[in-house]
Amino acid sequence: TEIYTLSLHDALPICFFLDLRIEDFEPPAGTDRLEAFLDAQWGSRAPRTYNKNLSICKDFFQWQVRRGHLHGDPTLLVERARSRQVYRTTFTGDQRRAIIAEQLSLRDRLALRLLLDYGLRKGALRAVQFKHFDHQRRRLTIFTKGQKVREVPLPDPAFWKDLELHILECEAQPHHYLLTARKRAARDFVGAEIPEKPMSDHGTHKWWYRCLEQAGIVPEGTTSGERMHKARHTAGQRVLDASGNLKAVQKLLGHSSIQTTGDIYADWDIDALTSTMAEVLEDDA
Repeated sequence: TEIYTLSLHDALPICFFLDLRIEDFEPPAGTDRLEAFLDAQWGSRAPRTYNKNLSICKDFFQWQVRRGHLHGDPTLLVERARSRQVYRTTFTGDQRRAIIAEQLSLRDRLALRLLLDYGLRKGALRAVQFKHFDHQRRRLTIFTKGQKVREVPLPDPAFWKDLELHILECEAQPHHYLLTARKRAARDFVGAEIPEKPMSDHGTHKWWYRCLEQAGIVPEGTTSGERMHKARHTAGQRVLDASGNLKAVQKLLGHSSIQTTGDIYADWDIDALTSTMAEVLEDDA
């Protein structure tokens, strides 16, 4: 009891509960006191921090109940902090077109289309080799999150025309990567490509921001604030806006659950809802 009591007093500030005994934490009054303490100490901190300290309190009071020092557990009705919903954004149509069109390299334009039009993840893009492109069926085999292997349809004829031109220009072999690693070089000198090796994760991050900088999306030297995953949301939202077919978005992004697609990756925005409701009400007129 002394060890746990000392631990509790070490955790609590002097302004909290200095004159209280353990039996003063019987619920419901004890629950109110505990919530006031947690809110004062960690209410403004990250949900994970709040919940970690709530777990410590739970362990302490459950032990007190088991030892017979309390009849009820004051932590039972204390709710865990919820993580704030992530605010997800997409690139506008003009931004998307600029990101692709402003690149000098045909390779870069191809890779950006895979991100912005077909929703590939960064890891899947890094793993793309020329042998993964099926020119006859116009599909791309990708290796993505969770060790999944799946096919993505690439129906745009212009994409395949540019891909064939790029293969000829760089004399690409089937085992070469679309985004390639580079040899180490001096600070102001770009090293030669190593087509047999994929671009590193850090290199892909830098490549992405160079493309955004080239398109005027971010200021020069920016390396954060516009994550590559935003391109994936953009691809999904474009399909949803054009078709209204959430199932098509799910298939494009490769989600096992359509709830993930609807709740996280694509949003039926207020303008689309307004248009839909106008059509519904017009039918009743």
